[in-house]
Amino acid sequence: MAAKTKTPAKTGRAAKKKPPAAKKPAPKKTSIAKKPIAEKSIAKPIAKKSIAKKPAGRSPVVDVPASSAGRVKTAQEAFLFFLPQAETLPKAELVPYNLDPVLALQNIQTALKSLEPYLPTLKKALPELPWAQVLDLPALAQAVTFAATQIVATPTALGELRAQLGEASTLRTLLLSTAGALALGGSLPPPAVEKIRRGRGAIDLASDLIELAALYRKHPAAMTAQKLVTAAHLVRAAELGTELLSRLKPKGTRVSTARSGQPDVVARDRLATLLWQRHAELRKAAYYQWGEDFERHAPALQSRRTTKKSIPPAPPAPAAPASGKTPTKPEK
Repeated sequence: MAAKTKTPAKTGRAAKKKPPAAKKPAPKKTSIAKKPIAEKSIAKPIAKKSIAKKPAGRSPVVDVPASSAGRVKTAQEAFLFFLPQAETLPKAELVPYNLDPVLALQNIQTALKSLEPYLPTLKKALPELPWAQVLDLPALAQAVTFAATQIVATPTALGELRAQLGEASTLRTLLLSTAGALALGGSLPPPAVEKIRRGRGAIDLASDLIELAALYRKHPAAMTAQKLVTAAHLVRAAELGTELLSRLKPKGTRVSTARSGQPDVVARDRLATLLWQRHAELRKAAYYQWGEDFERHAPALQSRRTTKKSIPPAPPAPAAPASGKTPTKPEK
């Protein structure tokens, strides 16, 4: 009977051990199920990196090194290289555009050529100077040149300026010719009229209108001595002359009739401001090298050097005669 009782106990234990064996496939299922999870965990960092790059949405031009060496070959490439840097300038630092970029490029090249033999020494003496930006100045000037060529003047602005100049010319002719007659009659001082008559050019035209209006008002007798020029003419002359002076620029400066808020204009102004700021660093290096004489080696950004005309040497004095006597003038 004891053997019989032991037999069921063994069979019972064996039956109890079978369930764990039956559960063995379960871990395989879980391991199979984990593989996709592992793949997802590997794929997630890749997806995050690709997502992190996409929001930037920028061309490679934005995240470029400070130097454009080997990366910029054309003016347009220079424009694309430097524009993102110019866009970071605070609005308060922007300066009005009054620049000839071609002249700026020439002066920059002159300064860098003068500094070239001293660059190794200067880089050691002035380590905090942004040398990459200084040496990049020619490319930056080319970027400004390209930006300036993209400005298209609005036809409305050009037509309005031409119309104002035409009106100013007609009004000046009326006021000046009448003033000449009044000067002959003694109602206006002839020197003042002659001074106005000598002016030429668009800016002088605007200034003449202001001066003529003031001249007539200074001598009230001139208004009663003639019937051609009226008080309305004087008011218009003063207003038109003042407006033209605010729009016209001296010869040698760039006049833009485009709208100031135009994107191309904003880009040009920002690049020009960046050029002014970085050129100041170049001048620091020149001052360190040459002191007060630095202007001769590193001209200002808009400096125009004029060469003095050479004076021919005086003719040699006639040779003295062999006898040592001074020659006498022949008698007529």
